[in-house]
Amino acid sequence: MAKELLEAGFITTMPITDQKLYKTLLPKIAEYLDGNAEVIQTAVREHFLAQHCKAGLNESLFNTHFSPKRSGIQSGFTCDVVNGTQTVQSNVKSIKPPDTKELFVYKLLHHIGIGPEVQFIIPSHGTKKTIYIATKDCHLVLLSKLTKDTVSNDALLEMDLVSRILCLRDCTTNPSNCGQVSERAMVVDFRIEKQSHCYAKPDILHKFYDGNSEFEYSGLMAVAVKSPNSVKMEIMKKSLQKWNLLDSIDSAALEVAQLVQRCDGKMLFDNDLDKYVKDLKATVQVLMES
Repeated sequence: MAKELLEAGFITTMPITDQKLYKTLLPKIAEYLDGNAEVIQTAVREHFLAQHCKAGLNESLFNTHFSPKRSGIQSGFTCDVVNGTQTVQSNVKSIKPPDTKELFVYKLLHHIGIGPEVQFIIPSHGTKKTIYIATKDCHLVLLSKLTKDTVSNDALLEMDLVSRILCLRDCTTNPSNCGQVSERAMVVDFRIEKQSHCYAKPDILHKFYDGNSEFEYSGLMAVAVKSPNSVKMEIMKKSLQKWNLLDSIDSAALEVAQLVQRCDGKMLFDNDLDKYVKDLKATVQVLMES
């Protein structure tokens, strides 16, 4: 966007004669606009309208409504997309700079049934450093709203396990970022913890058995991670079989690689996904051999 603003002669009426200052200011303005509500909503509207028209639906039936996001660690919007017959709600946030690991985790969680359907929206204008993520509403009951009568111990242990495998934080420790859909575990927001050397966890089973030390759980999660090791082992075996993790990792990684290829210079990614995937597979192998 900075280049476009320069070419358009943006702020030429302002008394800025120093071209170095001029070229310094414009990228900062463009970066600000990436997070501007109107800019985000325009990009999201264009994305869903394109899908609407591609499906052969009448453009006059299309509409969107935006409202502030109700929960989560990152600010954003909820977007109701109306196509004439139904309304679908998505939660929209921006990530800057776009990290292929984060995109991968969203895809992987959906593949294994622990995350909502997700779409990545590439703005047609901007700094090439911001991407918008739309996650479809899944009628989540937040962990903060669950009680001892409605919680599934298995679901909480699955979320604990997947958080350890993927090095996730602000997930199971944040009751506004995870919960249940019926009795099924669901994660809707997270961050990936930076590692000094690698993401592989050769001691993962010991940490899974140990329970609370790494995450400092409270409430229902603290109760769940006190389950006997025999229960945790059974959950781990069932989860690995159900998730088909190695194949799911490959599928999610391929989708992200294809996205990066389609962008072809339109977006600047932080991309160390290959190392992350390699380390995750090493962790999964440890669990499979346990």
